[in-house]
Amino acid sequence: MWSCDYFGRKVNIQLGAALSVLGGAFQGGAAALAMFQVGRFISGLGIGILVTVCPMYLSEMSSPFVRGWLVGHHAIFLVFGYMLSAWLGYGCYWATAANPSFAWRFPLCMQCLAPALLLAGSPWVPRSPRWLISKDKLEEAMAVLTRLRQSPDDPDNLVAREEFYQISEQLKLDQQKLKSTGYGVWTAVWKKKSYRKRMFMGFMIQFGAEVSGPLIINNYAVILYTNLGQTGGMPLLLSAVWLTTAGLIYNPGGAWLHDKVNSRRWMFMVGTAGCLVTTACLCAMIAEYAGTTNRVGNAFGIFFIFLYLAFQGTGCDTTMYLWVSEIFPTEIRSIGMGFSLFGQFVATLIVLQTAPIGFAQVGWKYFLLVVCWCAVFLPLIYFYFPETARLTLEEISERFGDDVAVHITDASQEEQYKLEKVIEKHEGGILDAQASVEPVGKTF
Repeated sequence: MWSCDYFGRKVNIQLGAALSVLGGAFQGGAAALAMFQVGRFISGLGIGILVTVCPMYLSEMSSPFVRGWLVGHHAIFLVFGYMLSAWLGYGCYWATAANPSFAWRFPLCMQCLAPALLLAGSPWVPRSPRWLISKDKLEEAMAVLTRLRQSPDDPDNLVAREEFYQISEQLKLDQQKLKSTGYGVWTAVWKKKSYRKRMFMGFMIQFGAEVSGPLIINNYAVILYTNLGQTGGMPLLLSAVWLTTAGLIYNPGGAWLHDKVNSRRWMFMVGTAGCLVTTACLCAMIAEYAGTTNRVGNAFGIFFIFLYLAFQGTGCDTTMYLWVSEIFPTEIRSIGMGFSLFGQFVATLIVLQTAPIGFAQVGWKYFLLVVCWCAVFLPLIYFYFPETARLTLEEISERFGDDVAVHITDASQEEQYKLEKVIEKHEGGILDAQASVEPVGKTF
């Protein structure tokens, strides 16, 4: 979190990618258990950085009108990774007898591919304009925004200029407000009411989405399909197909829908409600037919596993990263994102450690925890989480009771005209300030 503000989003993405490559190499080439464990630790650091920084970076680069689609790509490619690992697992299952070492080393080495490509392409990735403005690198920030927002319909780059002005003024306002409280940034996230609400909301979005069941089904899919009458390589094949539907249909569909329905809350609520209903139906099928030869009942159990993903992938998976990347102001965004993703890892630890014990002790009843959680989580989303769609990151502050320095997306024509005049004056002031600090040439 500290390094993300100090060194910037781009450098942290490069660091996370480098650690992921190194960790994967240690694991795939492990000559001893200790080497493998070191690799796992390094990979954990890498993925912890990337899963936090990437959606934040994408959000800061995106227009409010396509932010759902662009930030949604984070979840799309995450599930692509799961999909690839599932197909590798299925393929290597058949190679185990002939070459046991290859069957486990090759999939571990493959995890180096994506971060290596990211690291190789990162020099051509621009730095976040919001981070640049916060560090007074104004010329570079304006150049980045102009490249991102340029359009034949906007020959004067007014969209980029408006966004630059809005970001600059909002940063000044937030810094003034923070200074007046006497708090530092790390204290303000807990002392300031609107920041505290954001921190709670971010944590609960990530925590709640994971406790709603995706990791239980994904990580214990082979056990589920085996209990539902599948044998041999079929459980691995079904698991790979399950993840393929998410990677090719549900997650891309969810990312696309965000900029059409324009509601994070309702996307998340419909997704969570669908998880509740499909998990309840899955419980009923497992309770009644698991371990039996009733092919119809077992087939319905598998059907509800796939139907679950239609709701989870479309409504929850893309939303959980998009929403938390939007709700924090620039000055605490890295802290808020880090704490939010901490919620995901807490949920992951709880779910994956308790699931095998739960399956062994109470069997299908363990899934009732998911059903009960979804029932509790739904009203929390409805009553406590504000809508953030189709607003700039700066305008979202108003939804949490904070002041907004400049409104753009909802400005009237008259307000838009006045804003253009203010921007021209503001740009003139910047040029004058830059001219006043230019070094004077030497005289001889």
